[in-house]
Amino acid sequence: MTDTYMQEQAEALAAKLKLNDGKNGYVEPTAEGFAVYTRRKWPGKQITSWDGLPVEWHENVGSNKAANR
Repeated sequence: MTDTYMQEQAEALAAKLKLNDGKNGYVEPTAEGFAVYTRRKWPGKQITSWDGLPVEWHENVGSNKAANR
């Protein structure tokens, strides 16, 4: 898998989770899969895998971290 592929998959996951507004959270590709950072507790069921790779959740992160600054 290439870095570009992983970045595209991270962006697709962010779009599915509606985290592409740059304020409430973001998705970051990692060596093992993907990390999701959100400002608040995630409502509903968390996605545990995406594209066959594990998704790690980090909830209630600070505003600056959630905006990926």
